[in-house]
Amino acid sequence: MPRPDRETRSSLAEAHQWVSKLTSVSLEMALPAFLGHWLDGKWGTSPWLTAVGALLGFATGMTHLLHMAKEAERKERKSKDRSKGESDEAITHN
Repeated sequence: MPRPDRETRSSLAEAHQWVSKLTSVSLEMALPAFLGHWLDGKWGTSPWLTAVGALLGFATGMTHLLHMAKEAERKERKSKDRSKGESDEAITHN
């Protein structure tokens, strides 16, 4: 099933999608550090697992953010190409 374009979705649906994406990235960054902190307390390895968790979470979150940025750029480029094609088509019909 094709995904609807931004023009056909409501603003609320668009906002909900972005909130969902940003919440996911936030959890990807924070949860590994919290898990590392909890394991440090349990095993007495402080601060090593917290640091490893923080680095892992940061790398995961940044990778996801870069993927989201590339996807947004690709969609923007596709939208511009489509609108350019429509304007070129209108010029040739006149």
